[in-house]
Amino acid sequence: MQSDIFEKDKSMPDVVRKAVVEVLPKFISTSSDSVALSSAVSLALAFGDCGEFKAIVTGKDMVRDAAEKKLVNGFQKNIELLVQKTWVEKADESLKEEMLFRINTLCKNLSRYDYHTSLSEFLPVLRDVVYLLFGSLVKSDTFLEYAVRVDPDFGFFWYYINSLPPHQQWSEEKCRAAVLLGICFLANF
Repeated sequence: MQSDIFEKDKSMPDVVRKAVVEVLPKFISTSSDSVALSSAVSLALAFGDCGEFKAIVTGKDMVRDAAEKKLVNGFQKNIELLVQKTWVEKADESLKEEMLFRINTLCKNLSRYDYHTSLSEFLPVLRDVVYLLFGSLVKSDTFLEYAVRVDPDFGFFWYYINSLPPHQQWSEEKCRAAVLLGICFLANF
């Protein structure tokens, strides 16, 4: 089981270990928006958030919307720059161009507060961006272990995005939390 990588590593921060073992499974399985949001706040802490995420998911409408817009803009700039600056094999040049288009489309859907669509776009976009960064190594069974060794925070993020199922029948609020969690990590990565 992939969560063993986090459980057995004694150097792994307790907040990350707890997030993998307890919080993420609760977030994924709950049908309660309030439980999903409290779990999302705990996951954000494991991602290194200093309270910005909590303000976005629990704040009043105007403050919440402004903070979310700022987060999405930061994410879009960072991820586009990352893709643009990534050297890829000639065979992956078209994927790189496609990624810039898909990132833009994702952020437009986020600006319309369409979180079900955004979640279904978000996970494949992230997996493809990571593929551009690491190449075919991403498709190996040992990539998570490699990612954790190279950067434990990124390893936890990779575990997170690969643990999320397609949005299924999640509420709009839970889809929002799932997408914004990933964006929160990447906007500050």
